[in-house]
Amino acid sequence: MEHHLNIATAAKLVGIGRRQIQQEIKQGHLDVFEGDVTVKSLLAQFPHVKLENERELDRVERIQKNALYKIQDDSLPSERQMADHINKLTIRLQESEQKVFEYENLLMESKSRLEDMQKHCDRQQKQTLTAFLGWMSRQYQQSHG
Repeated sequence: MEHHLNIATAAKLVGIGRRQIQQEIKQGHLDVFEGDVTVKSLLAQFPHVKLENERELDRVERIQKNALYKIQDDSLPSERQMADHINKLTIRLQESEQKVFEYENLLMESKSRLEDMQKHCDRQQKQTLTAFLGWMSRQYQQSHG
């Protein structure tokens, strides 16, 4: 992960004022990311800066990681929102299951009526209805395993 420092910290490490750091940024001598100076560009522009003690960088990295988790946590819906959403989905599922049940009943009733019609038809109509009922049964079995 590339390290970044806010302008005040970067100025403090280099031993100059924030205004001079801002000038270095404007002149393109320092790279910035979301308003923070990249450590890589700071060391390239000011090679005399020694970061033997990386405690400050570790602290900055921890702050950045915690900020990422905070953003993610803040974007999560609350328990109440989740419960409301689950309730809405449960209702939609129940309504959908009810419709499937009604359609299956309609299909079975249609099949029953077609079979009754088949009993009172001539030979050609019986063959047509037999083929259609066979097709219906195969389609139903394929969709219901």
